[in-house]
Amino acid sequence: MHARFIVAVVAILLMGCATTTKSNKPERSFNATSLTVDLTSNGRRVLGSVPEESAMEHFEMIDPQGRIISYVSFTDTDTGALVFINQKLYGTLSHHDAQVFYSCRGYATATSNHWAHEAADWAASLLASSTPATEVKLEFSGKSTVQSIKDVTENSLLKQVKSFLGMGSSPLGVFSSLNTARNDMNTRGQFDDTQKGLSTIMPGMSELRVAEVVKPEDVSFASGGMVMAYPSQLVEYYVTEGVVKVIQHPSFHYLSRTRAALFYTPNTKWSLCTPLHWKEALPETP
Repeated sequence: MHARFIVAVVAILLMGCATTTKSNKPERSFNATSLTVDLTSNGRRVLGSVPEESAMEHFEMIDPQGRIISYVSFTDTDTGALVFINQKLYGTLSHHDAQVFYSCRGYATATSNHWAHEAADWAASLLASSTPATEVKLEFSGKSTVQSIKDVTENSLLKQVKSFLGMGSSPLGVFSSLNTARNDMNTRGQFDDTQKGLSTIMPGMSELRVAEVVKPEDVSFASGGMVMAYPSQLVEYYVTEGVVKVIQHPSFHYLSRTRAALFYTPNTKWSLCTPLHWKEALPETP
């Protein structure tokens, strides 16, 4: 009876936590199983509509011509990645090329300067490697993989559920963990507000605008620029001369120091992982 009571309390409070979390989040359409992108689609909205279990990465940047280049790559679907110019669909990448582009930029970030230090050259080669497209239909599997944003992002609620399952029948352990859960749920509102504020930042905005939302959790200074990183949100902003030039999600600065294995692809010729030669770093096998 005592054990059943504890289990019942945990179940009730977990349902309460889950309900609270759900009510704090707006209804989102990215759980759809398919998405059609065409010349009328807005690039930034597309990036936000891709399910996190299907997205490997996405970034936005401003190139030397003042254009906004947007990019999103996928862990599933027949298309490897989409490229937008000024929010309008420009072209696609194969899964092979999207993987090499991801791995090489991760390698560059981990071994030398952040890839955004040469963002203009990476963007130019990306556009040159893209296949022009006017309409793309994406069919999502709903399954997450190791490289998906969903898998990379830490899920605090799931971690706490696992701790409940592993703490045995000790009442002290139960209520201690539940108090931690409540505290985390109370701070959830602040987390969501920060996430909402950061989502309004666009390339070309000022460094001050980002800092006004929330001060960076980590900063990396490099020649010609700096990275304002937010590991809790898994997003980063590359800033030069006080202006946001690149927005990267997930944060390559963070992943290169904590989970660099995500960038590993067998048989890659890492010495070719440069803006000009990345496509040659891993030739396609027949």
